[in-house]
Amino acid sequence: MGWSSHGGEILAEVSPGFTLPWGAVTIDYRMAEFGDFDLERVVEIALAVRPDGFESVAELRDWHDVQRAAGRLCVRWLVSVDGDLVGSAYVGQARWLPPTAMVLDVTVHPDHQERGLGRELLERAGATASESGAEALLGWAERAVPRTMQFLERAGFREVNREWESTLDLSRCDVAELQQLVDQVTSDGIRIVSAGALAADRVDWKYDLHRLYNDVMMDIPTQYPMQRMPFDDFDAMSLGRQFLPDAFLVAMDGDRLVGLTEPIPVDNVAEAISQSLTGVRSDYRGRGIASALKAQTAVWAIESGYTSIRTENSQSNAAMLAVNDRLGFERNHATIEYLKNL
Repeated sequence: MGWSSHGGEILAEVSPGFTLPWGAVTIDYRMAEFGDFDLERVVEIALAVRPDGFESVAELRDWHDVQRAAGRLCVRWLVSVDGDLVGSAYVGQARWLPPTAMVLDVTVHPDHQERGLGRELLERAGATASESGAEALLGWAERAVPRTMQFLERAGFREVNREWESTLDLSRCDVAELQQLVDQVTSDGIRIVSAGALAADRVDWKYDLHRLYNDVMMDIPTQYPMQRMPFDDFDAMSLGRQFLPDAFLVAMDGDRLVGLTEPIPVDNVAEAISQSLTGVRSDYRGRGIASALKAQTAVWAIESGYTSIRTENSQSNAAMLAVNDRLGFERNHATIEYLKNL
């Protein structure tokens, strides 16, 4: 399906077997930077596509602030129909990717899908990425939203990975069993302390934690070369608005930091937390430390009144998936990662 423009209006060209119900309308596309668009509406559209999604205004604002402060590309193409914002395409660099690979997210409100708007947004965002030096684009589609999968595949993206979203129902957890996993590790000489306690004990705790974070993150199985996270990004995102000093846990062997787990609150679901990065240094694996860290997080969450923990793990990270299965996480659905070479 294509679009023809005349006199400020864009008229739909009807493809065979498809009848448009809306006739002639005014379609406007524009590229915007952070602060120059309705962020609340962008989130509203994303949640209309997937109501149980993680998106929130605060989270997107945090992301845009960090991108802008780092000087990385961070723009959105917007599309409006008769003056109403109905879709957007985000394109930008990511702190964990090489500069020649960029992330892409195209979202169109369900009421306006199958009209060519998403394809046009994708083309414009792709052109912006190419002009900024990108050689590849990474996009994601939820298995729960097959239309997005089909959209990316038609545009030439190919699947490169899958991530499982899993949930731990804390009401079904046995605290005694969780504590046993922790005790097995601590009896072996490993201490589990909170980031808040670490901060009280070390002047340079942020930098020590940043080094550990990068070291374990670099070992995550991925389809592309991981980049070490700059300290300013780590300070803003991991130790910023969503930082839980009593819940961010660190495993220590003497004075050495050997593992961590990073829970953060879910903005739109007060009773849930999201467990972000969990990792252990390679020379300390196989000792149950990751299980103990996640078990201690579950104990803390139960005592703090939370009812569930969400997490996402790559299908290639069999070790962490096994840890989650052992703790009782239930896999909900997969997120598919797509790649397109430009």
